[in-house]
Amino acid sequence: MPFLVIPNEVYANDATIWVAGINESIDPATAILEYGSNQKALNTGWRDFETADGKNRIRYQRVTLSSLLPRQPYSLGLRLGGDLKADGSITTLPYRLPVAGERALTVLLGSCYFGRGDRAGAVGQTYTQLPHDARPDMKFLCGDQVYLDSPFQDFLNPFHDKSWLQARSFKTYVDSWTQSTPAGGFARMLKHNANFFSSDDHEYWNNAPDVGLNVPFYTATPGRRKDWWEMARELYQVFQTTPGLSVKFKVEPISFCIAETRFNRGSGGGDFMLPAAFDDLGNWAANLDGPGVLVVGQPFFENTGSIKDYGLPDFKKQYERLKEYLRQSKHTIVILTGDVHYGRFAVANLRPELGTKLYEVISSPMQLLPLGGVDYQAAPQVFGSVSSQPEFSLKRNHFLTLEFTAPSAQRASMLVRFWPITKNGISGQSQIIGNGPFELI
Repeated sequence: MPFLVIPNEVYANDATIWVAGINESIDPATAILEYGSNQKALNTGWRDFETADGKNRIRYQRVTLSSLLPRQPYSLGLRLGGDLKADGSITTLPYRLPVAGERALTVLLGSCYFGRGDRAGAVGQTYTQLPHDARPDMKFLCGDQVYLDSPFQDFLNPFHDKSWLQARSFKTYVDSWTQSTPAGGFARMLKHNANFFSSDDHEYWNNAPDVGLNVPFYTATPGRRKDWWEMARELYQVFQTTPGLSVKFKVEPISFCIAETRFNRGSGGGDFMLPAAFDDLGNWAANLDGPGVLVVGQPFFENTGSIKDYGLPDFKKQYERLKEYLRQSKHTIVILTGDVHYGRFAVANLRPELGTKLYEVISSPMQLLPLGGVDYQAAPQVFGSVSSQPEFSLKRNHFLTLEFTAPSAQRASMLVRFWPITKNGISGQSQIIGNGPFELI
C-alpha cells in the first residue's frame, strides 16, 4: 500500500502538510519531509490508527512548515531512509490579490465525489489537464468527499457489525485518497496545492446524525447511529481535518472563512454548529473590512427539508441568526457550497443602502452516485428577492474555479468558470458563469 503527501491548509508564510503510510512500516528516525530546498525531520509526531479487525492501519501526521515565501511554488517529498516514497507540491498564497494583468488567485470549488463511480480517475484527469493559467492555488472541498453509505445495496444485510462498517469505511477513504491512473486519479488532485476540507452528511451517512432512510438497519436506533457517528468522525479527523473554530485567513482585501456545519451537528431542529464556533462565525461577518468568502457544506438559499434530508433552514434558530450575522456585514459576502447535485449561481441584496450583495455559488457533484440525479431548482426567496443565473450544470459532473483579482485596494473581482468532468480530459471547454466578472465591495 502507498505512502501519501497531501497538503491541507496553505497560506502565505506557512502550510500544513498531511503525510501518511497505509499498511507500511515507517521508521521515524529516517523520516524526512522535503519542501523546496529545505527539509524537516519527522522523528516525532506520528499517530497510528488501526481498524478493529486488525487488517488495516495507517500511520500519519500533519506537519507545519513555516518561514515560507509568499506566492512561491514548493515541491514536497516524503523520504524514508533516503528513498523518496511520495511527492506533492504547494504554491503559497500572496498577501494581496493580484491586480489586473497578473495571474488571478484561483480557487477550485467541488463537492460530492462518489469514488466508486470514477474508476477511470476522470476527476483527477480533468484537474491535471487544466490550462496552466487556470490551475487553482487552493481547493475548497466542501463535503461528501467520500460516500461511506453508498451504494445502498451494501447495507441490505442487517447483521454486519461495527467492525465491518469501520473496515468498509476505511477502505472507502483509501480507495479515493490513493486513486492514481496514468492520466489522472483523485489522489493526483489532492496532492497538489492546498485542500481546505469541510464535511457533509456522506462523510457519515445520508442525513446524519439523524436516521438515514437509505441505510435504515444501521441508523434505526440511537445506539447504532452513535456507533457510526463516532467511527466516521474519527476517520474524518484521520484523513481530512479536525474541526474547531472556523478556519479564517486573508488575501487582502478578501477574508476567507471555512465553517464546519456537520461535524458537531445535532438532530434536526437543534443546532448545526457548536455555540462558540457559531459566535465566532458571527464575529467574522460583523468585522469584515473587505469582501468575505464563506465556505459551508450546504446551501444557504434553501427551503426547509424533511427527514429524508435536513438542510440549514431546518435548524431554525441558528439559521435565522445566520441571516442576522450576514446582515451585519458592511461588505459583500460570497457563500461557496455544494451538496445538492447541481450547480447554481444566485444573488440577493445584502445591505441595499451600502450596495453590497450576497452571492451563493454551488458546485455539485464532481462524481454523481447512482440514482443521485435531481432536477435543478432556482434559489428560493429566503433572503428577500433572490435571483438565479440560468442553469449551467445540466446534470453533468463538474467542478468550478473562481478567479479573484483586485481592481482597487478595497474591492475585488470574481470570475466563475464551470469545468465539466469528461473521461478524455477537458479539452479547454470551460464556461464562464453569468455576466462576470463580478465586483465584490
